[in-house]
Amino acid sequence: MVQSLKRSMEILELLRDNTHKYTIAEISAKAELPPSTVHRILQTFCEMRYVTRDESSHTYELGPALIPLGRSAAGNYRIQDAALPLLKKLAFTTREDTYLVIRVGDKGLVLQKVDGPNHLKVVEEFGYELDLHCGAIRKVLLAFQPKDYIDYYLEKCVPNPDAFPQISSRALKVELDEIRRDGIACSYGEYVHDACGIGSPVFGPDGKIEASVGIIVPHSRIAEKVQLDRLKKEVASCASELSYFLGNALPRR
Repeated sequence: MVQSLKRSMEILELLRDNTHKYTIAEISAKAELPPSTVHRILQTFCEMRYVTRDESSHTYELGPALIPLGRSAAGNYRIQDAALPLLKKLAFTTREDTYLVIRVGDKGLVLQKVDGPNHLKVVEEFGYELDLHCGAIRKVLLAFQPKDYIDYYLEKCVPNPDAFPQISSRALKVELDEIRRDGIACSYGEYVHDACGIGSPVFGPDGKIEASVGIIVPHSRIAEKVQLDRLKKEVASCASELSYFLGNALPRR
């Protein structure tokens, strides 16, 4: 690995935090590099317009030359491509089938699936659609939608006498608030008897929800809280890592 290039890219990664403009001293402390080294790297990035300097505050932020690079990368990098190796990893660590789900209208659609090695399964196939309030992996998609859409869904789609599970708008709203607070959703037997779903949100570079990832597990395999907590942690980590690959924030450790 070329250490000088690695140090330079670490500085760019640090500047991805668009809530704060950094001074050389702050970058030096966070990157654990001498101020003189940081200054030389920033000078080069500024010349190439990958970084811009605020002359009044002597702080630095990402520059406009990165915008076309990001657009080109995004155009060649579908969410399925980014998700597949992470879903495989999640299937390996949990031994369960793993899913990538997106919102299509008022439904949640399975866009990607990876089979886990456990033989006893809850089968849900690629392309399968269900209402957004059915199961944890879809419900987490609903929870992080804009407020206007959630209000519309609660009014128009719930209650629906033909839908399953039956739930009141008031109860669903409380559950969605809890999902937003916790950053993860769990469901029990909502559309498949004796099944547990765990879902976590995937965010894009603009902070908006892009998809959800999760697993569906026979309830008999998570009889103890410690088992459920471990699976929730694995699912949340997968979603966080996928969000990071899509350009959102830093992955949780």
